[in-house]
Amino acid sequence: MALAPADMAIVQRAYAALQAGRAGDADRLLGGLSLAARVDADAAFLAALTAEALGRFEESRRRYQAALRAGARNPAIWNGYGGLLRRMGDAAGAAEAWRQAVALAPGFVDGWINLGIIAAELPDWAGGRAALARAAALAPQDARVPAALGSLEVAAGEPAAAATALQAALKRNPADLVSRHNLASALRGLGDAEGALAALETAIRAGLTAPETATMRGHVLADLGRFDAAVAQYRAVVAAVPAYVPAQTALVELLPMLGRAGEALDGWRALLARPAAPELWAAGIAAARGLGDHRTMLAWADAAGAAHGAAPDWAVARAFALNRLGQRDAAIDTARATAAAHPETPAAQTMLAWLLLQAGDAAAAEAPALAATALAPLDQSPWSLLGLIWRLRDDPREAWLIDYRRLVLVSDLQVPPGWRDLPAFLADLAAVLDGRHNMLQAPADQSLRGGTQTRGKLFETGDPVLKALEASLTATIDAALAGLAPEAGHPFLGRLGRGARITSSWSVRLASEGFHISHIHPQGWLSSAFYIALPPEVGAGSDAGALQFGVPEAALGIDLPPRRVVTPAPGRLVLFPSYAWHGTVPFTSATPRLTAAVDAVPVV
Repeated sequence: MALAPADMAIVQRAYAALQAGRAGDADRLLGGLSLAARVDADAAFLAALTAEALGRFEESRRRYQAALRAGARNPAIWNGYGGLLRRMGDAAGAAEAWRQAVALAPGFVDGWINLGIIAAELPDWAGGRAALARAAALAPQDARVPAALGSLEVAAGEPAAAATALQAALKRNPADLVSRHNLASALRGLGDAEGALAALETAIRAGLTAPETATMRGHVLADLGRFDAAVAQYRAVVAAVPAYVPAQTALVELLPMLGRAGEALDGWRALLARPAAPELWAAGIAAARGLGDHRTMLAWADAAGAAHGAAPDWAVARAFALNRLGQRDAAIDTARATAAAHPETPAAQTMLAWLLLQAGDAAAAEAPALAATALAPLDQSPWSLLGLIWRLRDDPREAWLIDYRRLVLVSDLQVPPGWRDLPAFLADLAAVLDGRHNMLQAPADQSLRGGTQTRGKLFETGDPVLKALEASLTATIDAALAGLAPEAGHPFLGRLGRGARITSSWSVRLASEGFHISHIHPQGWLSSAFYIALPPEVGAGSDAGALQFGVPEAALGIDLPPRRVVTPAPGRLVLFPSYAWHGTVPFTSATPRLTAAVDAVPVV
């Protein structure tokens, strides 16, 4: 039904106001529409756009739904609705809206581009590539298509494909600063730090002021070994945007590795001295915990509670800090009260189980540990506690959970193509890794003592030796896992799939007397140790430098001998469930011990 002339005039004036950036004026004008006009598809669509521009997202959603009831076959309405849903964090809903748009209008380029963009958030790499291929066929000269493809490939961890797409996008539209930022990310992923820095600085000179770009510049400076400049860059971001967590986190990670741990929380202290959102308190508390600053952690947990009210996150942090400060009874009381008040919170159940186990009450620790595994079955922490609980109680479920003979897998690395044998590859690999161990100290929150660890993900690089290591590790892991049988309900065997996908990677170089404290990998599924170069004293008829399984972390105060000891050897890869307690025996030598490690998740 056509709008009455008076209503049509209002809609036209409101649309002009919205186009001119005067959403408030548009909103006031639309308030004068007749009741009949308000259910018109175009008027409801305009009202939805206006409410969205004013930040009234729930109202905008209702307006879009009204518009769709009146004009469900209008692809523009579906396209706008997808944009709103994405802004509201509903990536799946946005994708469905855009699928409706292109189903109604297969030649609708914007809809296909939006489907390619949202694929990175789902994630749906194949679907995103297919959508962008359709967009490219429809609009072969549209610079937005390779720009979206490059962004998708960055998110998919395919830096070479990303760089190719983004260079094509910039050739068509050199003023696309977001693509230049993404190109820097891709070049960094290829190990081209100089190229990444040039791309970033070009974008910054052209006016790109986003904190993401400035923070990436800090990352690249650190990649180049320009650590003072990197610290200054991160601090500049924190000064300009104190609540930008990635820059704060970068300082917390980098400064301790430079021997400057005392400065690492300065930015957080300045930020949390003023009113801050709960998520900022949570990130600051996590930073203090990682640095082992338990007094600050306790003070911030209490301050967060005072600012935002009681919450299980603050209580769990408080219990952890109290325990580390020697107040075990107060920690247990806090954890027990939190687990009772918030039984749906896995962290509270895990903390209570840990504290009860430390206090020597394995029987009482079992129930909260089991509760945590039911609430968060992929979290490795409560499973690691159950292994100890069942061991202390002589429960046969320990052997079911972690059969050290069957689930600790030892293999020799498959020789990568292009090398005559494993020693030749290891020699080249050691030379590459020696150049990457340029830190003074280990990360504050990691397990190694007396050594250094490489920054970032080891395999985010274009280095051919490291890419060969990645490929050979993946092949060796898949071959080892193929010998295991799936077992429903088992936290490790129950997740066996079509091999493993590496999610994080790093290298460690230990000096004399260096070792790894006993630990687990809470966010993993499969973890590893790969031996590259060893001192002559390691593996020479003693346990020096050996890998031990089954010894709990020292903070638990439980004296248990190892269940299995694996002797290192160059080229040897050891795989194990991420919930298995593992650490190393110190060694004495003038020669360092060089290893690499990965965490992986199942390919399903």
